[in-house]
Amino acid sequence: MLPSTLINTYSQYKQDTNSVATWLASTAKANGYSSDLLSSTSSGNGNKAGGGGRLKGKARANAKKAKAPPKTNNGGGGPNYIIKITDFIALAEFVAGKSPEVPVSFRSTIDRVIAARSAFGAQLSRHGHVDEEKDKNHQYFVGVLEKVRDVLRPFVRSRHEDDAAADEITNRFSGLAIYEPSEEFLNAPDVERPAKAEKDNATYEAETDSSFEEAIFALTALINDLNRVRAHVRWIWSNFRDGYFDLAAAAITTNTVIDLVRNMVTDVMPLLAPHGGIGRMLQQFHLMQCLIKGWKKEDVYKEPTPDNFNDNVNYETYDIMEGTFLVPYRMVEAFLVVVQPGQIPLYKDGMFGHYDPKVNRSKLTGQQKFEQDRALLMPYFAELVTVIRGVADWPVKDEFLRGIEDVIKTKEITFGVVFAAQTFLDITYELGEGIDHPFQTLAKQTTVISNDIKAHFQFHASLKISNWPAQNDQWLKQLQQQVDWIGKDPPRQVQARMYQKFGMLPPDTECHRVFRMSPVMSGLVLYNFRQRYHEVGLTVADAWGSIQYCQHLYNALRKEKLVKGDWADMNVVYTILGKESFFIGGEAPATVADYFKKFCLQMGTSAAAMTGKRRKNTPLASNAGPRGLKSVAPVLSMFKARYVENTGQVDLTPEHVDQIIDMSLFEEEPGQEGLFAQIEDPAKRKEKQEQKPRRKKAVEGGKMTTEQLIKPLMMALHAETLEFAFPYLHFHRWCWRLLRAVKETADGLLRQLYTPNYLERENQLPWVVGWIFMAASGLEGGGVSDRRPLQLAAEALNAMMDTGAGSFLIDKVMGDELGIPVAFEEADE
Repeated sequence: MLPSTLINTYSQYKQDTNSVATWLASTAKANGYSSDLLSSTSSGNGNKAGGGGRLKGKARANAKKAKAPPKTNNGGGGPNYIIKITDFIALAEFVAGKSPEVPVSFRSTIDRVIAARSAFGAQLSRHGHVDEEKDKNHQYFVGVLEKVRDVLRPFVRSRHEDDAAADEITNRFSGLAIYEPSEEFLNAPDVERPAKAEKDNATYEAETDSSFEEAIFALTALINDLNRVRAHVRWIWSNFRDGYFDLAAAAITTNTVIDLVRNMVTDVMPLLAPHGGIGRMLQQFHLMQCLIKGWKKEDVYKEPTPDNFNDNVNYETYDIMEGTFLVPYRMVEAFLVVVQPGQIPLYKDGMFGHYDPKVNRSKLTGQQKFEQDRALLMPYFAELVTVIRGVADWPVKDEFLRGIEDVIKTKEITFGVVFAAQTFLDITYELGEGIDHPFQTLAKQTTVISNDIKAHFQFHASLKISNWPAQNDQWLKQLQQQVDWIGKDPPRQVQARMYQKFGMLPPDTECHRVFRMSPVMSGLVLYNFRQRYHEVGLTVADAWGSIQYCQHLYNALRKEKLVKGDWADMNVVYTILGKESFFIGGEAPATVADYFKKFCLQMGTSAAAMTGKRRKNTPLASNAGPRGLKSVAPVLSMFKARYVENTGQVDLTPEHVDQIIDMSLFEEEPGQEGLFAQIEDPAKRKEKQEQKPRRKKAVEGGKMTTEQLIKPLMMALHAETLEFAFPYLHFHRWCWRLLRAVKETADGLLRQLYTPNYLERENQLPWVVGWIFMAASGLEGGGVSDRRPLQLAAEALNAMMDTGAGSFLIDKVMGDELGIPVAFEEADE
């Protein structure tokens, strides 16, 4: 099931239908209608609309005696009733006999259901897609609803309001038979539905219609929703292609969408089973679309040839078929036939042709487009099965890999894997000749991570600290080892061993095909490594105190106007992590007394502990320890369990959805069309939020469609990229070098002030900042401030920045090596 916050067209329709049944049954009961007269208290599949009816006489009495106790599923102990369509009119007539006040919401809700089914049925009939019996069932259902509406029309609370509401929603479902979305429906405020009678703790549902007409209606609604989602996914990757979106953010958003789609289809799939299942119904849907576009029924599917008995598609209809998901379904179906149990398929390059990204796809014939699809999907299926069966420690499973894994286990094709395959094709065609760029991004950034960890161990070969346990080093080594292992292309190694087993030479194909072919897989593996690198970087910085206390020193030197330029790298870190990570209370100190006080609070100690009055052997730091840096990437952090700990899908709670929406306030950069940046200024954010239409929050019961979540999720994830990708481990070493330089520059003076024992070991270097601040505060000098150590520290910092080291990370590492340019504009204080 979809998260409670998200909705789709068919679920809206079902909610409307159930609301009609609920109001009729509950209102009738409240006015004296016996619950024994309700048709059913079981929750089975229901009957076909138009069939059945109520038992009479002795048969009815016997059925009442044998009736089982009502089921309950609403958590409140009340019964669960399945209301037959055949009972709708009887309930409406009973209610009408009590002269009730019918709410406008009931009328508008039943109007929506009638409008949806009438418009859709008319499309089918007009294009000859339903036979007389199916059309009879459809007309019966619509007729029942129209009769109910007519019976209760005189009792609607306000005829004027009712007519206005009816006019507003008449065409809300009009897009169901075509691909254009009904924007009025999608963007409408939360729909008001009629409430059941007070103190009624029962649950009511309309019976499930198992007819073909219901199934094709549900499938059409679903595919329309999915094609809107596809358009949003292509928007993501077109922006990635143009350099606006981060790879990991684009991949997480895309895979989350596929995950949500897998849940979207759960209401529809049971309806398809009685009519041949997914494959058969997709054929019927394709036929329906072709008829609507003017094709003749006999021309849509052709007679299969002896050479290709299973292929009866007329590829001149390919452009229509591309929107029906029939192509990826048939590809998965064909692959399932050939994949052998327990075997790793060895795909011979070119077996199903070659995909050429330079070809203008719009100029290809339908047959040629299909062959491109096949040349992409078939080898990638083989790569996925290689990972599934041959690579035990693969770091991330995206929804495509999970889907194929389920298919080869169960031999059943799900709509989730079909959508994943279609998305794979969509992204490939959207990126075109840039399809290799995601892999190059992954390779470049993981190389930086591996090299940085190696440099860390070299830097700390003889530099240790007591509060850094050995398992933390093992944690770092495991990350580096896995990065290097992925770099050796494990799937290719598995395939090479298989070729050798059969006495064959491995083909000379390109390496890392999984990543080269799948931008989503590249982005998710990048997220996995980046998240762990991010976490370990902050942990190292916290353990050594390097970044925080260099910021304290930098802040003091700037306030005292002793710094010649800007330490750009520190400015970026300070901006993205926020004042709260560095200063207790979230405010930077501005006086010499506050420099020392804030430093001590951040260190987790007291000013008295650093003075000459402290007892011998009393530790400088308290048991509570220093305050740590605070990661401020809440949306990216939501996905740690899914893509690092491999716990399965992310359940988006209403709180998650609200957080995503609130984090995604963006504006277009001046003079840079198409480039959006997050609004950071609090006053501007508040103004922007006030300008937006009031959105009912998810925690308040607000709803949105899946496609409406995509843009804010993408924007929120992208906004957090800088914080997540910044090389804190590398910055720790630069800060430590600065502390060394400060100590060397000021050491002679500090020895005079505090004796040679002011620092006993190098791992105490952050305390040099405290001694400098204490001298400036006058705490040890009888109230006389000594600013000489501050001036000497400024010399060390200015010398470092003169070498260009102050912007080394954002210029060289972030810009040149990681390909994440950083433009930093400092605001006036």
